[in-house]
Order: sequence, then C-alpha cells, then structure tokens
Amino acid sequence: MLNIMVLLLLLTGPQTVTGNLLVAPLLPSRMIPVTVRVDFGPALKPAKVQKIEIRENASPKEAVQQLFSTEQGRVCCAPGEVKGIDGVSVDPVKNYWWRVMVNGEGKTISPYRTRLKAGDIVEWIYLFNKK
Repeated sequence: MLNIMVLLLLLTGPQTVTGNLLVAPLLPSRMIPVTVRVDFGPALKPAKVQKIEIRENASPKEAVQQLFSTEQGRVCCAPGEVKGIDGVSVDPVKNYWWRVMVNGEGKTISPYRTRLKAGDIVEWIYLFNKK
C-alpha cells in the first residue's frame, strides 16, 4: 500500500511528503509576465503602467504589491482586501473605492482569489462609485 502511495505522489507532481501529509512543492513556481496599470483618478497622482514578472497563479493583489505599498483591511467583505495603494485609501464617506479588473473583466474578479496567467493585464482604478 505504501509503495502505491509513493508512486501516486511521484506521478502527480513534485511534492514533499512528511508523514502522511503533503507539504510543499520542491520546485520553485514558474515566473510569468503580466502588465499592471494603476490609475489614481481623482487622487491626482500620475497613473503607472508596468510589465512585471510574477509567480504563476499570483493574485492581482500580489501584483500591485510588487509596485506599490498597499494597505489592507476590511473594505466591505473580507479583512484581506486592498484598502489603499501608495497612500490613496478608499473613502466610504465620499464614496471613493479601488476597483480591480483583469483583462477588462471586473465583475467576477477578486483581488486575492483570482489567479493570474501569463499575459494578463491587471488594472487597479480609484474611482467615485455613483451606484
């Protein structure tokens, strides 16, 4: 039985096994190119567009953190949301928010759950939400 488990683990990919637990990949993650665009809009800071190399399956949040300092915290739904980028924070009173889009799609994009692929275009836009 143990031989079959070891064989299955070897066939499924490079992983480390401690006891019966699958721990971590042995090989480093593959790096991929993505483009990150940050538009500060009404904050009157210049927009920035930059092509970066990031690990495959990184999130849009990780991509923007490679270029700017970020503030995270509960904005609406989760404590890990992006609350601010480069000192520009959401302002619920004035109804200013950060919105993230990947390849032009925004409705189903999560800043920390969406996984990036090579060639993706990540856009962070600071905007007034008219509702």
